[in-house]
Formats: sequence, C-alpha cells, structure tokens
Amino acid sequence: MKKTTLAIALGALAFASVASANWYVEGDAGYSKLRTSGGLSSKISDGSFSPSVAVGYKVNDWRFALDYTYYGKGDEGFGDLGGSGENEVKAYGFGLAAYYDFDLGTSLTPYLGARISANHIKVNSDFNNASDYFHFSNSNTEFGYGAIAGVSYNFAPQWDLNVAAEYNRLGEVRDVKVNQYGAKVGVRYTF
Repeated sequence: MKKTTLAIALGALAFASVASANWYVEGDAGYSKLRTSGGLSSKISDGSFSPSVAVGYKVNDWRFALDYTYYGKGDEGFGDLGGSGENEVKAYGFGLAAYYDFDLGTSLTPYLGARISANHIKVNSDFNNASDYFHFSNSNTEFGYGAIAGVSYNFAPQWDLNVAAEYNRLGEVRDVKVNQYGAKVGVRYTF
C-alpha cells in the first residue's frame, strides 16, 4: 500500500510539473563587444551586431534553452614608426542556458541565467614594415561559460519582450583570450 501511494504521489508530481511546462522559441538582436587579451601586439575591443536564436523549455520558474549566437567580429589597426598592422577576431557559438525567472505577479519578470557553450573563434593578425610581412591566422572550437541578467515583459498571451545584458568567456586561441560583453533585445513566443 505504501509503495502504491508513493507511486501515485510521484506520478501526480511529475504530471503537475509537465502540466506547467512549455516549449518556446526566441530571437534576439543586440550589440556585442569582443575583447582580447594576451598574444596579440594590440588588443581588440570592438563591437558589432549580434543576433541569436533559441529553442527552450519552461518548467515553473526555470527555463532551459539551446541557442546559436553570432558574437560578431572585432578588428583593430595599429601602427608606429616600426610598421603597421591589423588584428581581427570573429566568433560564434552553440550554447545551453538555464534561467531563473523571478515571478513578481506582474507583466515584468526579471531573470538571471548561466550559460555554457561551444564557441568557434578565429583570430587573424597582419603586420608589415619596410622589410617584413607577418600573417598569423588560427581558429579553435573552445568551451565557454557566461552569465545573463535581464527582464522580460509579457505584452500579449504567449508573447514576451526581453532585454538583457550578458558576459561570455568564449575561450582562448594560441594565448589570445577572448571575452564578450553584450546587450540584447528579443521576442519570445511560448507554445
């Protein structure tokens, strides 16, 4: 009898959590700043347009999402009497994020999230002077991690507008560490 009662209670709990779970899709667009440190003769700190798309699943106050994000590209020229050159970095990634929605009982819902990702990073560097030309190009797929803070506004049934700030440690390519800082706006539709 105790086993049957336990099985019924666990089944009811599982059904209740599935009943409050919803799939969603989300599209975001924003500003992304890529920053490098280490390995290059000049550091990159440049921003560009950054779109992303995600498919997720919401259970109570938790959301879990798989996403594709184009972090953008950054470049920086440099020069002095010894010569001149340009450094460039490009990055995109596939990520898995977990968000916690703070339900305030209003149309506004602040949230915090953490993200892990597989990021493809490409770094190019060119330098020339009167006697030499140097070109460096390398790319890697690196493990990354990040944090997200934002707020969503439920403007219609099943529709939310999101505004968020994010930081992502994208990885390292041959002693060049790449970080991303961004702000984004997006729309989420819950099925």
